[in-house]
Amino acid sequence: MKISIIVPAYNESKNLAVSLHSLLNQTYPHIELIVVDNNSSDETGAIAKQFTDKVYLEVNSGYVHAVACGAKEASGELITFCDADTRYPADWLERIMATFYKHPQSVAVYGTSITYDATRFLNCFNYVVYTGLIIVSRYVWRFHNTAGFNFVIKKSAYDQVGGYDTQYKWMSPDIELGKRLKKIGPLILAPGICVGTSFRRFEKGGKWKTFWFFIWSWWEMVKGSRPSETYESYSLKARS
Repeated sequence: MKISIIVPAYNESKNLAVSLHSLLNQTYPHIELIVVDNNSSDETGAIAKQFTDKVYLEVNSGYVHAVACGAKEASGELITFCDADTRYPADWLERIMATFYKHPQSVAVYGTSITYDATRFLNCFNYVVYTGLIIVSRYVWRFHNTAGFNFVIKKSAYDQVGGYDTQYKWMSPDIELGKRLKKIGPLILAPGICVGTSFRRFEKGGKWKTFWFFIWSWWEMVKGSRPSETYESYSLKARS
């Protein structure tokens, strides 16, 4: 099965090359790499073209517009949306595929993350807290914390539920998509499958302030409430 890897990117010239290199270095060979330049003002598009000839420009600002654009261009039976500042272990997709083979009726597989650019203590702390949250979410609250950076979906299921809602403006469009996917088939949490995300959101927004923001947003979504912040205002915290 072919996996379409879609990387939405806005002004990610500092981080994009490392992320794309890790994605092209996967041990699972059947992939296509798609980058969606979300109208960047830096060299994001030019850098992307060094790694793939499937680079598309999305002039409508916003994550949901970029990922929806990438999904339309995807030809794989599976699709995944990868952050431009995330680093992927070489066996990431191979392990994802093993999980799909083990659970053939599943519509999506998702995992956890660790930060890679903080102190050793904070990297470990973030991993323990985040992994604990997604496990508690899944098995206590029956809520799937489907973060986009480690979330692989059957394309047929994505299309069946209508894909990303480009009118959805709140935290988190990936989790909102996961809620709709759950209605048509099982979502599988694989907490042993881990990717590396950047700590920069915490650095820019304030470590503990951002930490509690994530906790509060998670709790709002567990309760089924509309999160109090839009995705775009959240994403601004990640930009240096």
